Amino acid sequence: MDPLSVFFLLIPIGLAVGIFAAITGLGGGVLMVPIIYLGIFLLTNPAVPDHLKYATTISSTVIIFTAISGTIAFSIQKRIDYLVGVLCAPFTITGAYLGKYTQAIIDETYVLIFFAILLFLTAVRMYYKVINSRRKAKQAANSAAAKEQSDELSSTNKAEEHKEEPNRFLKALDKMTLKRVVSDRSDQEWRYAARLYLTPLAIVGGFVASMAGVGGGIVMVPILHIIIGLPIHFSTATSVFIMIFTKTTTVITSYTNSNIVTEGIWWPYVAGLAIGIVAGAQIGARVARKIKADPLKIIFATVIVLVSIWTLVNWRLGITG
Repeated sequence: MDPLSVFFLLIPIGLAVGIFAAITGLGGGVLMVPIIYLGIFLLTNPAVPDHLKYATTISSTVIIFTAISGTIAFSIQKRIDYLVGVLCAPFTITGAYLGKYTQAIIDETYVLIFFAILLFLTAVRMYYKVINSRRKAKQAANSAAAKEQSDELSSTNKAEEHKEEPNRFLKALDKMTLKRVVSDRSDQEWRYAARLYLTPLAIVGGFVASMAGVGGGIVMVPILHIIIGLPIHFSTATSVFIMIFTKTTTVITSYTNSNIVTEGIWWPYVAGLAIGIVAGAQIGARVARKIKADPLKIIFATVIVLVSIWTLVNWRLGITG
């Protein structure tokens, strides 16, 4: 199949990937790499060596377009926490930079196994949070009971005001916690406390994602939601914003590092996927706005489980390098 035909074939594929990426907060690499590797190169260009190398390089480049398009859409919806994103960006950039350079000196097998286990445990945690929240919602079904709980919480807060003041360390942490009450474009109010002092942990997201060759969102969304404290909708949106910096750094590092092979950027392939993804990301962002938090968590956790299984299968088959 000639490159022009593949270009037109990849536009609808990119559209589907863009919708998925925007809904889940991923860069789309989870789908793009196997699609390009198994569905395009092995079928249309079997003579090309190192198919996975080509696929991951093209995927990393296209993800930049996904991130830009998704950021525009989520910015219109007013669901990006730019302060958290800007604070996380330097650490994810550093992690991506270190991860790309470390690939050449560490056995990838250990990284892939660790990454798969990390993803699986994160998914279990997110499933648990959904189940736990639904259990609490059922317990609060009785309005009188809910009001009683609210009154009890209010009295508890008043009692806490008379307790001894926290030590200096806790005071410092409280000052580094961003307490927000914001309204998005649909006038839905969001209340959350972002633990800004934990943003350096974003380096783990950049490093692990770069080492494993997956878009940063697969790691950053759990970090933003579970560790830093953003609502799941803000976590996915802010993750897409951070991804602009992370993936740009990854691509630049690939091209400037003589130890990393950068062959495989076939611009007809990049352009076909990018056109579809830019449109798909806009559609996906609109869909994500209408999905409730718990279903979005279930979708994301399920994706994480599938990625962990796919990673281990690749390792066992010996096609990860």
